[in-house]
Amino acid sequence: MKKFEIIKGVDKFHFVGIGGINMSAIAEILHKNGYTVSGSDKSESATTKRLAALGVDVKIGHDPSNIPSNTQAMVYNAAISKENPEYAEAIKRGIITLDRAEALGLLMKNFENAICVAGTHGKTSTTSMLAQIFTEAEVDPTVLSGGVLPFMGGAMRIGGEKYFIAEACEYHNSFLKFSPTVGIILNIEMDHSDFFASEAAFRQSFRDFAEKIPPHGLLIINSEIKNYEEITKGLACKVVTFGHVDDVAFTKDGKSSFATGGSSFTLSVPGMHNISNALAAIACARHFNLDMLAVAKALEGFTGANRRFQHIGKFEGATVIDDYAHHPTEVKATLKSAKNINHNRLWAVFQPHTPGRVSDFLQEFTQALSIADQIIVLDIYRPAGREDEKAQITSQDLAKNISANHANCHYIGSFEEAASFIRKNTREEDIVITMGAGDSNVLSQMIVGE
Repeated sequence: MKKFEIIKGVDKFHFVGIGGINMSAIAEILHKNGYTVSGSDKSESATTKRLAALGVDVKIGHDPSNIPSNTQAMVYNAAISKENPEYAEAIKRGIITLDRAEALGLLMKNFENAICVAGTHGKTSTTSMLAQIFTEAEVDPTVLSGGVLPFMGGAMRIGGEKYFIAEACEYHNSFLKFSPTVGIILNIEMDHSDFFASEAAFRQSFRDFAEKIPPHGLLIINSEIKNYEEITKGLACKVVTFGHVDDVAFTKDGKSSFATGGSSFTLSVPGMHNISNALAAIACARHFNLDMLAVAKALEGFTGANRRFQHIGKFEGATVIDDYAHHPTEVKATLKSAKNINHNRLWAVFQPHTPGRVSDFLQEFTQALSIADQIIVLDIYRPAGREDEKAQITSQDLAKNISANHANCHYIGSFEEAASFIRKNTREEDIVITMGAGDSNVLSQMIVGE
């Protein structure tokens, strides 16, 4: 891929928070295309080590001296505050500053087709499906995913200039800084009440995203979204819908088979929600006239992104799975998917993500988690940059609410205690699912003893 332009005349970039999954991907793409790239992160990780091995100048810790003297532009992630010493130094020096979404939006303008996957749920899975489909169809996509894809060996793939595939997140209206030629909206369910004042404001954000698609472009939208016509009415671009399919067959290990548009497909990842994701991906593939045999082969070979119903291992005959589910609808879909797999008892081990989300969806989380036979509620995960939430609710409150109608719910705050409890009480053919957008995957490894 030839060197492209992000900002005219700018070829020296510094990344603050370079260890982030998207930040590192953008940095690597720029580095491999001849840009001078440096960066810093608060702690060392496999990602920062990898970038350093590629030749990127990576510093650990944040300090004004980390920014090379010839830096022309700085990219920072959402967790970086305006008080960050490197951000303050950039302002002092007059260096151009871009947040991650702005940089990504400028990057995708260099591609003939920018496919942006939006929705409250399923963005990573659908982006991953598209990545595997377009790769199998041999059209050489460039991909930025929110999760690690085993077939790519990471969260990114550097390909040609014709197809760019990326997730489009609504939080902080980030996706409104993108430049999609094809937009996909999987679903719209209220979330992020710390940013969006109302459901109407949340839905308006998706409408604004759809309006960014040019007249020659395409919007692919789920027709099961409530009043989806509010999102599509009067758009300049072409609109294609996807929705429900009949006659879905499930095997005992959770695989599914279905037909649409005269073609048959098999999914190796479980759940009706993944069938919906696949329908969106198939619609996108049809738009670009990709070979449906290649699409079917890719979908059957798709085993999911890391932390999306990821099989971790076994302990004493019990299967341990980790999933990124952190919204009630996602929790419900994950547990229902597990129900389609032969098992003894189903364990839901849930790490709530932010007090605000627990407060907003207390009853919904209660109902979703109650699908499981055994429930463990861990301490709430509080991501960097969102510590000032006003909600005072605790994990104990959630566990108490569930326990009112469910005999087997336990609050166990620490990973060590939870792992010990699970290892003592699991039985053969149980399924244990750790869930959350924080670091609950660490607990899944502890359970299987890795």
